[in-house]
Amino acid sequence: MRKRFLLTVAFCLLSYGLMAKRVNYTNATIQKIGELQGVPKQGYQGMAIWGDYLISLQNTGQATIYRLFPDSLQKLRQFPLASQMTQNHANVAFFGTEKFDKDDDFPLLYVSQCSKQKYNGMKDVCFVERISLNAPPKLVQTIVLDDDEGLFGYALQWMINRKRELLIGYGNTIENMGKGNRWRTMIFHMPKLCEGKIVHLKPRDALENYCIQDLDPRFPANHIGQGACVVKDQMFIPVGLGTEKHPSILYVWNLRKKRLDNILNFQQQVPHEFEDCDSYGRELIMQTNGAGIIRIIP
Repeated sequence: MRKRFLLTVAFCLLSYGLMAKRVNYTNATIQKIGELQGVPKQGYQGMAIWGDYLISLQNTGQATIYRLFPDSLQKLRQFPLASQMTQNHANVAFFGTEKFDKDDDFPLLYVSQCSKQKYNGMKDVCFVERISLNAPPKLVQTIVLDDDEGLFGYALQWMINRKRELLIGYGNTIENMGKGNRWRTMIFHMPKLCEGKIVHLKPRDALENYCIQDLDPRFPANHIGQGACVVKDQMFIPVGLGTEKHPSILYVWNLRKKRLDNILNFQQQVPHEFEDCDSYGRELIMQTNGAGIIRIIP
């Protein structure tokens, strides 16, 4: 009996190790899932996945919720976010670690403003919204970095490490193609909803604060940055416009080891603009401008 128990434990640990192992997309294949059906004349930007639901954001904060199938998208609802405005580029989206109410359809949605234009005198804002499949959206919290030192340039985008309950700020220090530009990462404890309607973060609050080029010069200082997501302590960073000059490339940054784990050039398979991405099982789902929603299969 003891031997059987030990074998069972060993098998479970092995299975857990295999599931926890990082996915390698070096030899990945690309498949299109479906076309997007958003608001006309607004570029696609942030995207997030919860279960089999995908929320697609567009410039100014237009939102469309889809049911995600292996080879199609079912449009369920379209609405403007509570933070919808010209100052909201809605460049990155993430579902957080809290629900506003335990019976809500989704956890709170975190939306990166990612614009030069200020919102109520603030820049580099993260809008926290309560969304659902039927009720009106509600802005329940606003997170802002008080960047008095000018550590970030054109725009700061926010993402979440749900497993470790961390809020990660990432962006250029000047502008994408600016002389002397670098790409900075700041990591904070995840603010809780109970901390108030407006949460001010300061650089001194950061658990980590570094520029990627200082640690791994293979990450180019000048490129067209898009969205990003965190999966198993790796930050997946899509860049480019899908052109020969600015190709569609996916950089994989190891947040623990502070190094590039991979540089994946998908220009030949996807000659379109990458936008935001999120994990879906072992796959990486990418929102694009021009190719709809695609899956990257390891």
